[in-house]
Amino acid sequence: MSNPTKSLIYSCSGCCNLARMAHDIALNIDKDGMAEMACISGVMGRVPQQVEKISANRPIIVIDGCEQACTKSCLDLCSLTPEHYFNLESLGFELRDKWDESLVENFQALNLIYKELLATSYSFENGVKS
Repeated sequence: MSNPTKSLIYSCSGCCNLARMAHDIALNIDKDGMAEMACISGVMGRVPQQVEKISANRPIIVIDGCEQACTKSCLDLCSLTPEHYFNLESLGFELRDKWDESLVENFQALNLIYKELLATSYSFENGVKS
C-alpha cells in the first residue's frame, strides 16, 4: 500500500553492473521502509498510477548507475529535481559488464547511501526528512 507522504525512489534501468547495483539498493531502501520504489519507465510512458505518484509532490531519491544519468534525465524532462541524488560511478564504483557484479561493492554502496540519507535527518520509520 502506498504512503502519500513517503519519499519515492527511482533507480537506473541500464544494462551494466552499476545499473544492477542501483536497482538492488533501491529495492533495499524500499524494503527497509525508507522510501517507496517507483517506476521511472512508467513515468516516462505516462502510466496513470506512476504519473499520479510523481505528481503528488513527494520527496524524490534517485540512484543512477553511471555518468549517463538516465534516471535523472527522465526527471529533468518532467521538470522535477530529486531531493537526494546518487550516481554510483561518480562515487567511485567501476563501470563493468552487467554480469560482473560484486557483493562487496554492493554493500559498500548501500552503506554509503544509507549514511548520506541518515546524515540529512532522513527517517527510516516514515521515509521523510524529520
